[in-house]
Parts: sequence; C-alpha cells; structure tokens
Amino acid sequence: MTKHEQLDNLHPILNDIAPIPKNIWNDVSDCFKTKKIYKGEHLFRMDDKVDNFYFLIDGLARYYYLTTDGKEFNKSFAEKQGHLIGSILASSKDTGSPYFVEALSNMTVLYISYKDFISFGKKYSQWNDLILRIYENLIIKKERREADFLLLHAQNRYEKFLDEYSMIVDIVPNYHIASYLGITEVALSRIRKQMNLT
Repeated sequence: MTKHEQLDNLHPILNDIAPIPKNIWNDVSDCFKTKKIYKGEHLFRMDDKVDNFYFLIDGLARYYYLTTDGKEFNKSFAEKQGHLIGSILASSKDTGSPYFVEALSNMTVLYISYKDFISFGKKYSQWNDLILRIYENLIIKKERREADFLLLHAQNRYEKFLDEYSMIVDIVPNYHIASYLGITEVALSRIRKQMNLT
C-alpha cells in the first residue's frame, strides 16, 4: 500500500471523529510519514523520547509496563485502523515514555510529529476540534478501564475484553490477555473453562 493510499484510508477515520475538510487534510497530510515495524520490534520503549503520534494502518501492537523486577503488565492493545499510538505525557512534557509499545504482528503506521500535530490545531479550528475529540476519547477509555478494575470481577473483565477486542481474541496469546486483565494465566484458563471456551 502506498503512502497516498494509507492517507486515503486514514482521512475518513479521522473525519468520523471530527470533520476535516479536504483542503485542510491535504495541508496536514504533507507532514505524515510512513513506517513499517516488524513483529517483535518496539515502536518505542520505556524512557524513550516520543516526538511523534503514530496512526495504525495495519497490524497489532500492545502497550505494556515493565516493573523493576522484570514483570510485564499489558496496558492496552492497538488493533483498529486509525488507532492513535503514542504517549501524550512523553510528547507534551518532553520526558521519557512510561511504557513500551511492541508489534505483535508486522505493522504499518503513518506518523506526524507531535509539534506539527498541535500546530495545525492553532492554524485550523477544525483540526483543533479533532485534537479535543481524540483527547476526550482517550480520557473516556482510561476512566472506563479504571472502573472495570475497581468494579468488575475478573470474568466480567474477560467478557468485556471478548466484546471490545473480538478481532484479536484468537491472535493474542492468553498470557498477554491475562496480563491485560490483571490476573494470572492459570486464573484465565479457569475462567475460560467455566465459560466453556477451552
């Protein structure tokens, strides 16, 4: 897929979040670049400076934290075309990323520098609306995930995972899913047996 085709795929996805007129998109799209990341590689690592916002074109990635004793905890997955991958903390505060992003399959992303992404919001009110909607969606996702951990039992969290991530359930290894749910792989196996999924 050429960069032009990738941009043609990304525009309607962003346009659904907030309307972006074609003339504005043509201006902004000149700042995008494309990148291929292979399975097992990291888009960025903890403590890396993250100067770009990446938009998934194809593939699958996981965000994960790493404790001082080497234990991994999955934060989330990027599986849908147009999914924004980045670290707002690292980009906006010029600090290191608090987590890793690893490709679980070969991936293609379009990326734009954080500075350019924000500067277009000052130039175009429509682009600023897009930025606000993206940030709102990220905050809502974070609030829902926090509520799930506090209010839902492990099986309910797994049922929600099956609903939200139906596209990748059969692709992501169970140990990654267990880590995302905050349980052991043994506990996940027990839940799957209770649900007659094994």
